[in-house]
Amino acid sequence: MRRLMGAVLVASSLATAAACRHAPPRAMPVANPANMLVTTAWLAEHQSDRDLVMLHVGSKAQYDSGHIAGARHTALDEVALPNVPGGLTLQLAGVEQLTAWAVRNGIGDRTRVIVIPHDGALQSATRVFITLAYLGAMDRISLLNGSYQAWKSESRAVTTTAPGAAPSATFTPKLRPDIIATIAQVEAATNDNTRHIVDARLTRFFNGDGGGYPRPGHIPTAVNVPLSSVSTNGYLKPIGELKTLFADAGVDQNKPVITYCHIGQQATLLWFVATMLGHDARMFDGSFQEWSGTARLPVVGPPAK
Repeated sequence: MRRLMGAVLVASSLATAAACRHAPPRAMPVANPANMLVTTAWLAEHQSDRDLVMLHVGSKAQYDSGHIAGARHTALDEVALPNVPGGLTLQLAGVEQLTAWAVRNGIGDRTRVIVIPHDGALQSATRVFITLAYLGAMDRISLLNGSYQAWKSESRAVTTTAPGAAPSATFTPKLRPDIIATIAQVEAATNDNTRHIVDARLTRFFNGDGGGYPRPGHIPTAVNVPLSSVSTNGYLKPIGELKTLFADAGVDQNKPVITYCHIGQQATLLWFVATMLGHDARMFDGSFQEWSGTARLPVVGPPAK
C-alpha cells in the first residue's frame, strides 16, 4: 500500500511538472477585488441563488457547530494527495480526485462558488480557492470576507443541519498549471531575478528560528510578508494597505511573484493577495518542505552563534 501511495504521489508530481513545462506562458488576468471577495451582505442576498454553491472550510466539528444554511463542508484532505511516509504534505491532488470532489459538491461549469473560512485563519479557505482556480474556475470563485464568524456576529441565520445530496453537475476541468510553481521554477527565480519570491511564514521561521523541513531558514532572495500581516479578524486589509505591505518588503508592483510557506497552505493566502493586487502570481506547492529537503539547494539559515 505504501508503495502504491508513493507511486501516486510521484506520478501526480511528474504530471504537474510536465504540464507546467509544456503549457504556454500566460499571465494571470488582472484580478478584480470585487470578484475575489464578497461581503456578508452580498451573500445574504444571493445565498439562495440557483447556481451558487457555498463551501464551509474548517474541521467537521467546526462545521457541525454551526454554518450558513446550504453550505457544504470541505476539508483539505479532500483536495490533497494522501500523506505518505517521507513524502510532501498537502500536495495538490490529481485531476480525477479534484473533479469528483467538485461534482460531489454540486459544482458545475457555470456554478458560482463562495468559499467560507470558518474563522480568521484564512489559509485553509484560500487553499480551497486556489484549488478551484487551478481547475479553471478562477472567474467564478469568491472568498467570504470576514469569515463565517462575521456572518454569525451579525446575527444572521445559521444552522447545524447539513444540506442533502448536491444536484447532479457536469464539471469540465480546464487546468491552470501556470499558477503552481515547481521547484525548478523557484530555483530559476533565485538566479535570474525575474520574479519575487515571497515567504508567507511568520518572521521567526523566515529567520530560521524553528520550522526546519529539515533545515531552518528561507529560500535565497526571498522576502518576508507574514500571513498574519494581511488580515485582521478574518477580514483582508484594504487594498492600499496590502500594496504598502508588499512595497515595504521590496516587492515591485509590476513584477511576478512566487509565494511559499512551510507546506503550501499559508502561501495560498499570499498568492490570493498578490493575485488580487494584480500580480502574475504562482504558489510553490512543495514550499519550504521540498526546498529545504533537497540537499543540493541552498538555504539562508539563522546567523551563526
